[in-house]
Amino acid sequence: MTISSTTRVAGPFTGNGSTATFPFTFKVFAAEDLAVVLLAVATGATTTLALTTDYTVALNDDQDSSPGGSITLTAGNLAVGSTLTLTTDIEELQGLDLTNAGGFYPDVINAALDRLTILVQQIATQAARALQLPLSDTTAAPELPPAAQRAGKLLMFDAAGNLTLVVPIGGAVSSVQAATGDVDGANKNFNFTALTADTPVPMVFAGGVFQTPGADYTVNSLGGGAWQLAFTAAPTQGPITVLAFA
Repeated sequence: MTISSTTRVAGPFTGNGSTATFPFTFKVFAAEDLAVVLLAVATGATTTLALTTDYTVALNDDQDSSPGGSITLTAGNLAVGSTLTLTTDIEELQGLDLTNAGGFYPDVINAALDRLTILVQQIATQAARALQLPLSDTTAAPELPPAAQRAGKLLMFDAAGNLTLVVPIGGAVSSVQAATGDVDGANKNFNFTALTADTPVPMVFAGGVFQTPGADYTVNSLGGGAWQLAFTAAPTQGPITVLAFA
């Protein structure tokens, strides 16, 4: 049979505290082919769950005419503040061996071609999440310098559009910290300890998006080395990340 859908991801499903079973509609050969990733929205921490330990799988009987199935979390309902995403992680192997003068069924070839198609879809899924240049862009493909040269610096693009490194105003980045607090669309206050009294104003990101000081948030000292970000509007995406400078 053919694979007529390019979809290779289900979700992300948002936890509501009352749902433990989540569907997917892409073809797999076995339960072991699945990859299930849990995201803690507030911190941005991701965990790849383990089959049987963290979830069970129910596959549709005919993966050609009715691909997919569902997974069920063994610990119960997906908690509020978490998301779940399903995809596949099939090994990059080719197990079909056709011998000379040997007989085989057409389904054997179909299955092998389906496997290759799934592997291509897995690569396409990852590539779609990567930083890419337009096809018409003649700029040399960006390549990051070694870690020792990147340390404490920020990435930016120069006047020609080439990737470069800069030392931010106030000095090199001295620490990166995820501020604590619930990212639920209602909470506006997040605490962190990355600053000292003489540290320049930090750079703040919510869900990877730069936040403008004064317009999007203010920084308030709580005393004892603790600080608070007070947002103008409650963030809906996490983590809340603070970059402090030396």
